[in-house]
Amino acid sequence: MALPIIETPTFEIDLPHTKGKEKFRPFLVKEEKLLIMANESGEEQDMIRATQQIVTNCSFGKIDGEKLPLFALQKIFLDLRAQSVASTIELTLKCGGCDTPHNHKIDLKDLEVSENPEHSKKIKISDDIFVDMEYPSAFEVQELFKSTSTDEMYKIMSKSLHVVYQGDEIFNAYESSDQEKQDWLESLSLEQFGKFRKFFETMPVLAHEINFTCGSCGRPNYIDFNGYQNFFV
Repeated sequence: MALPIIETPTFEIDLPHTKGKEKFRPFLVKEEKLLIMANESGEEQDMIRATQQIVTNCSFGKIDGEKLPLFALQKIFLDLRAQSVASTIELTLKCGGCDTPHNHKIDLKDLEVSENPEHSKKIKISDDIFVDMEYPSAFEVQELFKSTSTDEMYKIMSKSLHVVYQGDEIFNAYESSDQEKQDWLESLSLEQFGKFRKFFETMPVLAHEINFTCGSCGRPNYIDFNGYQNFFV
């Protein structure tokens, strides 16, 4: 005789990359196991993969975590953690002057996606050419900002080309090969290419500022907190 099925509650989470909503369930033991294993490895890539898998699992497969942009993956994961574990986390921060540890509590509800008012997913190349962009995935963002290879940088940037409009014509760039898109990018003027760089440089980010004064040396400390490595416990 099969064991009884345990029902889990569901809730809606805002999707920062689409401005829509989706239904999720909380973490289960199998998701907690993924977090523990990723945390034990200490590798950032393992943490990202675990996060992607958890978002996919907890959205009942409606959201593909591997395709989410980094800021959306982070925000959705933290909202899931708030619903599944607790809405606050305890951090131990060190003073930048004397290394004295300080306990600090963060309410996950205070972490918001910061959007640059100069950012747009539609890029105007010329008077009659516009491009609709897609956000790169979490791993692609990592590679983009860590890459020291110009060819690799162009390759990653070209993947974000979605649709190109020229007058009344529409070109589905997502149907073109990576090489075709890369060649197209390389045909742009430096001024036009600068508009693409601006798209990546001004993408939304999950950020939170932490300020505290050291009780030992009196030094004011400022930390720009933007990641999810600390949320795996």
